[in-house]
Order: sequence, then C-alpha cells, then structure tokens
Amino acid sequence: MNNKNDDRLIKKGSRVFSKKYIAKRHNKEEETGSKLFVFLLVLAFFLGIFYNVFTHPFMKIQDIYINGNRVTEDTEIIKKLKSPLGKNILLYNPTKYEKDIESLEYVKGAKVRKVFPKILSVKIEEDFPMFAVKKYGKEILITNNGIITDKKPFSKDAKFINIKVTGLETTIGKSFTSSKAILEFINELQASSLIGNISQLNLENKLDIGIMIQDIEVKFGDLNNISYKIKLLEKVLQDVRNKGLEAVSINLNNGDNPLVVVK
Repeated sequence: MNNKNDDRLIKKGSRVFSKKYIAKRHNKEEETGSKLFVFLLVLAFFLGIFYNVFTHPFMKIQDIYINGNRVTEDTEIIKKLKSPLGKNILLYNPTKYEKDIESLEYVKGAKVRKVFPKILSVKIEEDFPMFAVKKYGKEILITNNGIITDKKPFSKDAKFINIKVTGLETTIGKSFTSSKAILEFINELQASSLIGNISQLNLENKLDIGIMIQDIEVKFGDLNNISYKIKLLEKVLQDVRNKGLEAVSINLNNGDNPLVVVK
C-alpha cells in the first residue's frame, strides 16, 4: 500500500531530502520545460508568419495606378519611383519618392499611396502650358491652372487654346485674370469631355462667353450654373453627332432648350 502522505527522508551524500520535496521539484522542472516548449512553438509560429509576409509573392507590388497626368509620361513617373514592381509593399516607402516625382518639369504635386496587398496608387497634379493669348505682338502662354508661364510647350506639336480676354495679367507666376468665375469656368471645362475639341475661348464679356468647338460657335452666355450648362452642351453635341448633323452654332441662352443651327 502506498502512503499518500509519505514524508520519508532520502539521504544523498551529506544532504537529506524529503520525498515530497523531490516530487515537487520534478513537477516544477516538467512545468518549466512545458512552458519553454510552448514559448518556442509560438515563437516559431510568428516567425513563420513574418517570413511569409515579407517574402510571399502576394505582398509584392504588382500594379501601379497613375492618374491626373495629362502630359507627363507614366514611364517618367515610374522611373522616379525607382521601379517598384516586384518589391515588398510593406518595406517600400512611397512618400520617399514624392519629391522626386515633383522634380519633373510639368508636375506640380504628387501623392503616392500603398493599396494593400500589391498596388501603388499615384495621384499627379500638373502645371503645363495649355492656353495662349496674343498681346504686344507676342504669344503669352497660360498653364492649365490659369498661371502665366515661361515654360516650354510639352510637345513640338502642342496646340494651345487661344483666349481672348480683357485686363490680362502678364507677370510670370501670376494668374492671368482676377476673376474667380473665369478660373472656375476653365477648371470645369478641363474636367469635361469638351476640352480636347476646343480651339478658342472668348472671355472678353463675362455675360456673353464664347467657345469654338470643332468649328462650331457656341454662345455659352454668362457664368452662372457653369456645371449644368457644360453638361447640357455635352448632351447637345452628342445628340448632333448621333443624328449625323453638321452644326454651325449652338446658343445656350435659351434655358433647357438650346438653339442649334445646322447646315
């Protein structure tokens, strides 16, 4: 029969131990070994996760989305990003290269963001010659942001939109007009589908704005309800194309029913 309260003494060398003490010591050693094993197991688990996160192809940059650039080539921007394709997205620092992108001639601002797990998103703001005003026997260039500039055209074949305007500011780096309504009008046009077909803007009378679109004279009227009128003009032009008509002029000074003159 075993005695559960066995407190017999065991002599080892010059030292004497109780049997209970030895049992407790063995239990502590087993518990310590068990905890160490669990710790090493958890450590190996997390090391495995970290290794896979930093080396797995799923976390490597595979796509670059660039928007906002109209004259700056995508390839120029990607070079400034130091060719990030294939690099680990966690280790890549996108903001580090924003200043490099902004060093490009026509880039005014750049924002680079990571879109996990494998995409870089690049938003570009440009400032390039887009409009021209003839004055003092020379051509004065204006950027897409309405700023007088001495920058060279982005292309030898670049075609500028001619502007007629009163009270022209000619100082480099200054806005060509003090009219906020005109600047808003220009920005709205650039955001529309019309901008690529405009050859001339007549801004001399803010109550009677004129636009030339593919040889079609457009009487835009005043600068009230700009967004609505631009969308209306887009709709009218699309309708003219769909019907195969050749328009000569469009008058938007007739509310919701523009007057269209065709050949």
